[in-house]
Amino acid sequence: MKKISLLILIFILTVPALFSQDYNKNCIYGITFEFSKNPSWGYGELVITDIQPNSAAEEAGIKVGDIIMEINGKATYLRDNQTIAKWLFDEIDPEVRFTIRNVSTYFKEYTIQRKCINPNSISEYNLSHIYSFYSLEDTNHQTFKLPLKLDTKADVNYTDYKSYDFSQNKGDNQKFDDSLTIILDHELQRRGMVRDTVDPDIIIQPFYSYYPNAQYNPSDTNNLTSETWRFDTRKQKMMKLPIISFNNQSDNTQFPYIAEFGITFYDRKYIDSTKMTQIWECSIKDFVSNDLSLKEYIAINCPLILKQYPYNTAKNEYVYDVQTCNYNYTGIYFDSKNLAKIRDVDPESPAYKAGLREGYIIKKINGRKFEYTWDSLSEGYRAFINETMKYRDTSTRFTNSEGYTDCMFWRKDCYKQVAKEMDKAEYQALFSYLYSFRPYVSEKNNGDIIFEVWDGVQLRIITVKPEVKSSVIVKAL
Repeated sequence: MKKISLLILIFILTVPALFSQDYNKNCIYGITFEFSKNPSWGYGELVITDIQPNSAAEEAGIKVGDIIMEINGKATYLRDNQTIAKWLFDEIDPEVRFTIRNVSTYFKEYTIQRKCINPNSISEYNLSHIYSFYSLEDTNHQTFKLPLKLDTKADVNYTDYKSYDFSQNKGDNQKFDDSLTIILDHELQRRGMVRDTVDPDIIIQPFYSYYPNAQYNPSDTNNLTSETWRFDTRKQKMMKLPIISFNNQSDNTQFPYIAEFGITFYDRKYIDSTKMTQIWECSIKDFVSNDLSLKEYIAINCPLILKQYPYNTAKNEYVYDVQTCNYNYTGIYFDSKNLAKIRDVDPESPAYKAGLREGYIIKKINGRKFEYTWDSLSEGYRAFINETMKYRDTSTRFTNSEGYTDCMFWRKDCYKQVAKEMDKAEYQALFSYLYSFRPYVSEKNNGDIIFEVWDGVQLRIITVKPEVKSSVIVKAL
């Protein structure tokens, strides 16, 4: 699919007489989309693949997977890239009206105002990812795989299905089934679907099993080394679990049980009203240790399975992308060619309210001199990472999405030492202010960030009270 990234697309308007308010600006809406080739979900239209955290699009309620049917009343069906870009950026009015459909609605309009910033600007959100090793607890990017089996029906239009109910199971474990229904009900309503016990569009039937592993060798459990990273939506973080995929037969003797869980969707209205027709099914199967109950196994995997509905099609492996980001937001955009220069400031942001403006030159941040280039900052940052590895907690080691294998959180008993290291001038930890709400960044932090700036006439000391921006994005790729 051809992709248009509205997060990184540089669109510099060159006709100041017509577009003076955006002249020489980079404009974004906070969304990324692609033209769908999936006949079951928005074929020929635009499907949203990413939403920038804390953007106007996210605040408006637009979600990943939403189908953009129209832009300012003009149909997106089978339009080319140039036409879409023209509709988004060539208009004088900075507001754009998106008409959306998804699992909850056939037609809903959202009005979004594009955000335009100076070229060569770098935001604090971007900086938080660049300097994530100051606080991997707060900013990290991981991927993981699930051994899913997915069965979809090619000639079904999943946009027709808005309501659901559950099959009436009358098994031997009614209490367990009821708890499973609560989990499913919660997740489906989070997606925007509605439960209808009278006339639902689809009937949902979960299934599960938990039985002994015939290959289990008790002598192997003392050397249990196999664990798997998966995301726990309840804790909103990645967790190491004592399980391995059923597809991995090499370590199966270490695990006493086999767990399986799946969800089947049946049409009861559009295909044949006289019977239920299976339209979608997804299941997972793993070897598990006796430390992980079936209830816990389902609670972790159920939300992940439902992320496959209804956009994805059958494939060989299922990859999930997890981006965690918490950072101090002031609203400053730094000049990427001269970091000491403020390139832009978000209107109504903490920095703007405190008095910081475009063009000011930063002399100090929290008492540290700001006289460094990208190269010198990078050199100091690399030195800091290498020389403080001894303070990392090896039990938290993970591989990030870029393939770096030694990502680790700080040891809790070393917070004071880490804070002292960040305070050393040779590390030039200027952008550690992004995480100064953490004790391992600043032992004496009171929440304020102090900027000493040159406004073109005089030196000014401006105190900014930042906001902690938080986001956790989990996507099924």
